[in-house]
Amino acid sequence: MELPTRSVIYNGPLNLTPIWGDFDLRADDVLVVTPPKCGTTWSQIILTSLIAGKPLTPREMGDVSPWLDCGLDNPVECKAILDKQEFRRCIKSHTPLDGITYDPRCEYVVVYRHPIDVHYSMENHAKHMQSDLMRIRYPEEPGKAFRMFLEDELYGGSNDALDLHSIVYHYKSFKDWDHLGNIHFFHYADMVADLPGTVRRMARILGLDDSAPLIDEIVDGTSFAKLKKRAVEADKGAEKPEFYLGAKFFNSGTSNKWEGRLSGAELAAFDARMKELLPEDQAAWLLWGSKGRP
Repeated sequence: MELPTRSVIYNGPLNLTPIWGDFDLRADDVLVVTPPKCGTTWSQIILTSLIAGKPLTPREMGDVSPWLDCGLDNPVECKAILDKQEFRRCIKSHTPLDGITYDPRCEYVVVYRHPIDVHYSMENHAKHMQSDLMRIRYPEEPGKAFRMFLEDELYGGSNDALDLHSIVYHYKSFKDWDHLGNIHFFHYADMVADLPGTVRRMARILGLDDSAPLIDEIVDGTSFAKLKKRAVEADKGAEKPEFYLGAKFFNSGTSNKWEGRLSGAELAAFDARMKELLPEDQAAWLLWGSKGRP
């Protein structure tokens, strides 16, 4: 049976993939692989809490589940952290499937979100970061950032462009292989609508009992409101690395905040672009998840 292969090398700040050539996956690894701002951190916290057997704080999760191929950090140091771990590992990446290692023994949790929500969530994220990349992608001129989001196709499938094309490319890189039993699709809107169901499903992916009392504890501990509260508490007096956002990372945890912010012409341009990039059924899921448009 044909399997995915690592066929593209990405060399950007959000996707720096040569490290995958030196990194050995283990049979029980779980990988959280999403475009930025699609629920990566939330998914990591749920999965690492299930593995740990107790709810973890965002900071505790970050200590055990590093972003392996981040060009803003040091991939070699992240690899060393993961190599030393003797417990089940949860590995983060924002890279399309063609840039990472596929191993049929591992579990791949891939999470997506309405692309316009991603755009505005990243714009809010950019306001709190001193980064040339963010300033370039989110200029102050009204409407310019959204036009760039729709029209650009920079850097192939890399997320470094932070554009619609890269989100769709990432989705298609996994969708083409969704017949494989270890690639698991989640949508942010479904997670918001049914967190208990999300936690139970992730528990089953890990081979855990989805009816155990721990599930209810983790559902309560990983609600968006609880995570933001813990992040605020952890921020007090904490030393903050350059790209650490802490509580600011957790904006609102809601969807469709963009409604009313875009003109009819902008929405029509978005719809037309989506028709260019994806078949209608796949576009509908990427926009709204399994429950459809609210």
